[in-house]
Amino acid sequence: MYSQPIDRLHPGCILLLVDQSASMQESFGGRAQTKADALAQAVNRLIRNLVLQCQRGEEVRDYYHVGILGYGKTVGPVLGGSLAGQHLVPVSLMADYPLRMTTEVLPGTDVSVELPVWIDPKADGGTPMTAAIDLAGSIIVEWANHNLDSFPPIVVNISDGFATDGDPRSIAAQLRQIRTSDGNLLLFNINLSTEALTPIEYPNSPVHLPNPYAVGLFEMSSELTPFMMAVARGMDLPVGNGARGFVFNADPAKLSEFLDVGTRVSQVTDR
Repeated sequence: MYSQPIDRLHPGCILLLVDQSASMQESFGGRAQTKADALAQAVNRLIRNLVLQCQRGEEVRDYYHVGILGYGKTVGPVLGGSLAGQHLVPVSLMADYPLRMTTEVLPGTDVSVELPVWIDPKADGGTPMTAAIDLAGSIIVEWANHNLDSFPPIVVNISDGFATDGDPRSIAAQLRQIRTSDGNLLLFNINLSTEALTPIEYPNSPVHLPNPYAVGLFEMSSELTPFMMAVARGMDLPVGNGARGFVFNADPAKLSEFLDVGTRVSQVTDR
């Protein structure tokens, strides 16, 4: 299980659920940066990395279908421009149609580089996480039915943890039952906190989590696959037996690190 290589005949699926509620305008882990800013930065970096991973020469090959759903004042796809309204798109279209380009100075240098932006920070409304997971299920079921022999879909939910439309755990359990011939869907969660608390990465138990919202997200999370465990250990990350794809209060670097680990599959071929 969880060993099907990714190629153009067997693409992978990565769907991001991003909290865009009003509480995301609060500071992230006691820093000056807001949770909304950190989230957008990490998501844009992940998509750029996926594009680079799928690039062969001048061609970006469609090894993945990628989507981003936001939940706050509304629930739905957040891609803009030519991709507006689309739930899942081939990674080549993500490469072709960023929202815009921005200039960023590389840390510790005077070198400026142009980087693509797919989503902007947003913070408005409540936290309808249950509705977002429900919508994700309807999207993923259709994808899985058309890609039965592919690596299972990966859904990553990034939130500050408090759902305002009921307990999302039961609908999350239903989401995890969606499967391909290679295994069940993988649901991972990132809990962004306002407080400057010690980060908790890849726990196999909720015993040290600081609040019921973090516990709920932990309980919703799938265990890392053996390959993801190997990747995490290769990066000297604290993973033990039964480690789940869950992080509480990661700093911006660890947030990007988690997205990297959580979207790794066993192999991406050149086909």
